[in-house]
Amino acid sequence: MGENMEKFRHLDGSEALVETEFIRIVFQHGAPDKVGINGCRLEDVIDIVVNKLLDFQGRDLACEENATALYHLDMAREALQLRRRRREMQGLLGRQEKHRSS
Repeated sequence: MGENMEKFRHLDGSEALVETEFIRIVFQHGAPDKVGINGCRLEDVIDIVVNKLLDFQGRDLACEENATALYHLDMAREALQLRRRRREMQGLLGRQEKHRSS
């Protein structure tokens, strides 16, 4: 893999760029305070899906399944916020080190 491709990979080897026929997502790679903002966060993707479902719920497309999906997306967002708070409290925010989850 060349140097140009390496910048689009996270340290764990996963892709920072996700591209399919109808989707293109560039995830943040590197700490924003060191490399600047160069992509989105998982929370940003969740927010897009939540907004789309809320649009459905505000019209004649409202249904129990959309409400359930919104509930679980909210729980996912809360879990990611908890992860960030724990990383902050442990002095690990912006560092590529594992945090303690409990």
